[in-house]
Amino acid sequence: MGVDVEDFIWIASYPRSGNTYLRTILRHVFGLRSASIYPNDLAGNKALEAYVGHVEYNSMMQKRIHNEPLLIKTHEYARDNRPAIYIIRDGRAACVSLWKFYDCTKSMESVVEGFYRFGTWGNHVKSWGPWARPNTLLLKYEDLRDDLPMCLEMLSQFLKIEVVSTVIPDRDIIAAADGKWVKKETDWRAELNGENLRKFMEINGEILNKAGYL
Repeated sequence: MGVDVEDFIWIASYPRSGNTYLRTILRHVFGLRSASIYPNDLAGNKALEAYVGHVEYNSMMQKRIHNEPLLIKTHEYARDNRPAIYIIRDGRAACVSLWKFYDCTKSMESVVEGFYRFGTWGNHVKSWGPWARPNTLLLKYEDLRDDLPMCLEMLSQFLKIEVVSTVIPDRDIIAAADGKWVKKETDWRAELNGENLRKFMEINGEILNKAGYL
């Protein structure tokens, strides 16, 4: 998809839903770099930046390849109608991962109930409305993990760019170079249960079901 300098494509998600993993795939499979609305997004970890294909926004604009799609990461709520790739992950897993990203300094209850800047998982998904939003590709994190060829075909059609490689770095290798933005897989059930799980389902159950996670 050729885009003007003033235009770009969002790479959007609720935090801890696979945004960094998707950016890594875009880099290694399609040769595409991506920026972020958050300055110094990966805390200056050069090894991780290389895996992900991350460049600071200003640098990307200065060195942008003609007709290369301009891809910008965001975790904010939808605020315009620009084209977007929205990546969704089981909200229970995303909340547990977010809780761990904050080094468990926030309570699990506060994350589940959205008492921080990004709100609840369900409200974030509803804000983007990826099932009906025009010019939006909805990808599941679980499909990226378990059925990559299908996702690559969807990305290729959406971006109108051919696959140049099907080899991506192993997730655990990337995690070893980072450990904060990319972590080894864990089971959310060990951390989200009891009253916190009941509250999560009360708040997010409708969207969890719509997304096919129940």
